Amino acid sequence: MIDVTQDWTYLYKIGYVDKKLDTTNLLYTPLVSPSGNVLTMVYDETHPYQRASTSVTKKLVDFFFAREIKYLQIFQNYDWAPKILDIDTNTRSVTIEFCHETLNSIITNPERSLDSECPDWKQQLWTIIKNIDDAGYYKLSLYPHCFFLKDGKLKTMDFYACIEKDNCFLERSEIDGLIGQKSVDRFSDSTEGNFINFQKFYKITMLDFLSNSWGLDNPFPDFYKRLYD
Repeated sequence: MIDVTQDWTYLYKIGYVDKKLDTTNLLYTPLVSPSGNVLTMVYDETHPYQRASTSVTKKLVDFFFAREIKYLQIFQNYDWAPKILDIDTNTRSVTIEFCHETLNSIITNPERSLDSECPDWKQQLWTIIKNIDDAGYYKLSLYPHCFFLKDGKLKTMDFYACIEKDNCFLERSEIDGLIGQKSVDRFSDSTEGNFINFQKFYKITMLDFLSNSWGLDNPFPDFYKRLYD
């Protein structure tokens, strides 16, 4: 068990459109160690970091906590997957290596440039997407705040949002509590009967959904075409 003390700080993101400070997700509380080199994700729907929401239940959080562990372990041997430092099922927490900030801090800062700080970031990002696809999965958490740089190497996090390509349907009722206002249309367009088709969801995400967060340099439409056209 990792000893999280009061010296650890919350990780936030800057809104891609409104530029306001916001939580990074609705499922877990991200805590960064004083050194900045460790991140603990505490899956606790009652934590004050989380926005007050009666729709995010313990059952929902447990569901995604199990997926976080499963897919982080599946991809652990890839160099773009952060090293697991600890998994604690009692506190529902996962601890990984980190490096102070996510790409959100770079992309939302007009005085910084991802091209300058990581000139080959697009190629590294393509490698991650291609590796995941080749392994038979979709990773749906593709915002800049789902990636970070460590020693010039791009790494990704938020593995709870992975799903098998050959088993890509989930009952919508299982995850309805996580659907935020900004994603309602994307989920609705991917819903077939009582199920969400995440193959369709992935396509919408890659081709249409990420331009607000990645801006003019958004590489995902090209990635999707390279994968499937």
